[in-house]
Amino acid sequence: MSSRPKRLKVCDESVVRELLDDIDDDFSSFSEFDDSDEDENYVPSNESDNIQSDSDSNNFDESNEITKSQRPVIEHTWNDVTGHHQKQFIFSKNPGFKVEIPNNATALQYLKLFITYEIIDLIVLETNRNADQVLSKLRLTKSSRFSKWTPTDATEIKQFLGLLMWMGLVQMPSLKDYWSLKIMYKNSVAKNIMSRNRFELILRFWHFSDNEQAPENDRIFKVRNLILKIVNNFQNAMEPEEMMAVDETMVPFRGRLKFKQYIPGKAHKYGIKLFKLCGANGYTYNIQVYAGKGQNNGRGLGCNVVMNLTSLYLNAGRTIITDNFYTSLNLANALLENETHLVGTLRCNRVKLPEVTKSKLKPGQIIGKENLNGVVVAKWRDKRDVTMLSTRHNITMVDTGKKNRNNETIMKPKIIIDYNSGKAGIDLSDQLSSYSSPVRKSIRWYHKVATEILLGTAVVNALIVHNLNTPQNKLKITQFREALINELLGLNQPLLHQDPVPTSMSSTSRRTSSKHILDETSEKCTRNRKIRKRCAHCYKDKAAIVGSVQACKEVKRVTTLCKKCEVYTCVDCFLKHHKNEK
Repeated sequence: MSSRPKRLKVCDESVVRELLDDIDDDFSSFSEFDDSDEDENYVPSNESDNIQSDSDSNNFDESNEITKSQRPVIEHTWNDVTGHHQKQFIFSKNPGFKVEIPNNATALQYLKLFITYEIIDLIVLETNRNADQVLSKLRLTKSSRFSKWTPTDATEIKQFLGLLMWMGLVQMPSLKDYWSLKIMYKNSVAKNIMSRNRFELILRFWHFSDNEQAPENDRIFKVRNLILKIVNNFQNAMEPEEMMAVDETMVPFRGRLKFKQYIPGKAHKYGIKLFKLCGANGYTYNIQVYAGKGQNNGRGLGCNVVMNLTSLYLNAGRTIITDNFYTSLNLANALLENETHLVGTLRCNRVKLPEVTKSKLKPGQIIGKENLNGVVVAKWRDKRDVTMLSTRHNITMVDTGKKNRNNETIMKPKIIIDYNSGKAGIDLSDQLSSYSSPVRKSIRWYHKVATEILLGTAVVNALIVHNLNTPQNKLKITQFREALINELLGLNQPLLHQDPVPTSMSSTSRRTSSKHILDETSEKCTRNRKIRKRCAHCYKDKAAIVGSVQACKEVKRVTTLCKKCEVYTCVDCFLKHHKNEK
């Protein structure tokens, strides 16, 4: 009888002990209600988190096995705030102008720093190309307005941009009202620059890229080339200061669009979201259009946006200011690796945060924790709880120089004071851009984005450069827009508020025509005959009864007009409307 091998007897307690030793306890920081923007499949790398991932734990060498008690857990270890672990970076740049600007430069010269001849030529080229592509697919008739299209040029595009900017200053109900002959809408600007039909044709074909070269997966191809060129001009004109802020702004749009966003806290709730990088003075250095969820590298949307926008300004000892949408430990670590600080408000449900975020505080109380990377997470009770993160501050309170109703000194954390001063720049940029905005209703989303960047952000940047270069002659945004319009359209400002005088009136009658006088016009048409127009009073009365189309057919044309009213009228209507006038 063969002898069986002896079985190893293992007691239940030893089995349980072995199973418990195999369980990884790295889920202590997991929150069931976390709603952060981090990828749910995110696996931290060894460089950023110093924690071994599960994929690497299966291939370890027994000779180099590290026990749990010996694993570096820098991010999970939170201690009292001392400031000893925080890194000190020296700001190594010289902020200010990177180009020479004369002190007597005009408003248009400041704008040309950003809207260069290269951008104007791009608009001319793509507008003409788009017109050719559209018209080649249509069967045009003589009555079609498209049949009157002729290629545009740089001079006409500048006038077109000037009219768009002027329409932001002078708001009218509809586009056609800018060319209206009604007394309440009548002006001497639009019709003297270009006709309404020509303006509408340019607006229809206004373009910035070649549609036939559009990649399949690039949603913002229509404005990408324009944004790259103008952002490059933003960055070449100014060197930013130590503090920079990242935030989003909305371009209003309610049409059909895959990447249209809804942000209830914004003035325009529906639209296209732009991520902006601004300095403390409101100058915009970078812009990125949010085109929907793309490829995720595991760091989250907020972290990717900040790193992309600030890539040119890292490793210089700067400080990036963000709100709670972007602020996270991943972003703080990524910036610290590039010698850049982070200051921002923080959502309490972010992962890997200390327990101070759940503490209940009394008004004016502040608590905080610091990890071995020098990241401080603090919570302060003002009128409400404010959670914040900083890699360059401790939790000290400073005097704001203000007093409350009880004559008590108002104290605030240094983190909050620096956050407010740095974040004010991007709010100032949005505020200035919103004044007299030329953005109008359109079914083409790229027209709205281009108008916001060309005639909004670029104009605000030009104003900031002007005020920095000539501090003794600072202008408001409306004054700066008026100066730009005068140069772009070639207007004579003193004549803008005067009524135009008909060419048929002599120089003597211009000065002395205080009475209603019926006279014949001296204007002649191409056949050397006097110009005949419909009687304005007869047309008005007839149109109210039979409509404008039938009135045009029935009302007679006359060569007589009232010199004072500057209106063509027949003898009967002149006597009827001016019988009591002297």
